[in-house]
Amino acid sequence: MYKLILYILLINNYLFSQTVDFEKALNLTLENNLQLKSQKLDIENANLDIKKVKSYSYGKLDLKHEMSRTNHAGYVFNNKLSSREATFRDFGFAQMDEGIDTQPKDLNYPDYRDNFNTKLTYEIPLFTGFKLQTQEDMMKIAHKAQQLKLNLDEKSLEFEVLKAYNAAVVAKEFIKATQKAKESVNLFVTAANEFYKEGLVTKIDKKQARVHELNVQSKLTEARNKFNIAIAYLNFLTSQDNISDVQALKMIICEDFDYNTLYNTAISNRDDLKIVKEQEKSMEKNVQLSNSSYYPNIYSYLEYGFNDDKITFDSNKDYYMGMLGIKYTLFDNTRSIDKQKSKILLNKTALGLNHLKDAIKLDVQKALLNLKAKRKTFKEKKEAKQLANEVLEQSKLMYKNQLIPMTELLKQEAIYRENEASLIMANYELSLALARVNLVSGKRLRE
Repeated sequence: MYKLILYILLINNYLFSQTVDFEKALNLTLENNLQLKSQKLDIENANLDIKKVKSYSYGKLDLKHEMSRTNHAGYVFNNKLSSREATFRDFGFAQMDEGIDTQPKDLNYPDYRDNFNTKLTYEIPLFTGFKLQTQEDMMKIAHKAQQLKLNLDEKSLEFEVLKAYNAAVVAKEFIKATQKAKESVNLFVTAANEFYKEGLVTKIDKKQARVHELNVQSKLTEARNKFNIAIAYLNFLTSQDNISDVQALKMIICEDFDYNTLYNTAISNRDDLKIVKEQEKSMEKNVQLSNSSYYPNIYSYLEYGFNDDKITFDSNKDYYMGMLGIKYTLFDNTRSIDKQKSKILLNKTALGLNHLKDAIKLDVQKALLNLKAKRKTFKEKKEAKQLANEVLEQSKLMYKNQLIPMTELLKQEAIYRENEASLIMANYELSLALARVNLVSGKRLRE
């Protein structure tokens, strides 16, 4: 039963595991990344903010119904006037013959009254000193900046996926190389044992071969562990749990840019530079916004309703009101201070823009120098591996002919494996250098 369950688990693991190439890993990451999804929701929210500010220009229409009961003299008198029910008695005329200092009871101590007021109101800002339009423009700029930030984060994530994917490929190549080294060392061990039986080598040769075999086994264990860690990180990035293997190393095709070409491309494409430019536009709008307080505000209010001691829609009980208001601030010293502060923020943004351009120059220089060095290193490591292989093959023949001891053979084998590992790492670092040039230029890796 235990074996059957184990067999089923192995079958399931095999069926659901998958081998991915870089494009597949990248697409899965961009589709499933929770941070990117959150940013897309922020962009949707910013779009709704734009619609909200634009809606203020349409005004606000309300339907209200208010019910009240009171014996407050002012309210009762006003409610009767509003419903056109006031009589001379309500003014206290019934006590006019009692003298001018008489306090009229009907006016000051009325009975309670129920009042029902149903009304339709409409409020609209007619002119706000361009404040609403400026705020709308600023929100559109912020919306565009959020989209640019999303693009920037996607490009950074693409580079991170490339690093993780190629790290998994390199770990896989290390495993293959170490397995070959193990096979080669096993042959050394076998040969040493045979030579020892024939009395051609000493016991120490056997031990040295065995020590080297154990060391290679340790490196194989480490290589497998690094591969498992790399796959685990790739699963994390892609939000998948069934990735078990990767395909070939991804090398980004990169033109041989000179400095000026790459710098101009970066200035045109870099999203972080575009974001700062949008921030500069926003600060310019902020200066305009501070100017809105120097203009008059014009607004309107319309109201139509019914007022009575019961719910009614009788035309004799209706009323209307229209109001046009103008507000102009004659003195407020805080306005000039706010304007000065907004200009300072604009100047700071301009300085930040120039600083970023200088930083991009440095990025371009570092990326090109790094790529040049990595290309040269890869070429040198490739040649070194070839020479180390030739030395190793020659050492095998010399050991077979008893011209060198086991120690020297193992040393040459270790040198060859070290150069092989260095070449694998040089190829990995070259792939990152190519991707870095692409990233510095502001391009996407999946283009």
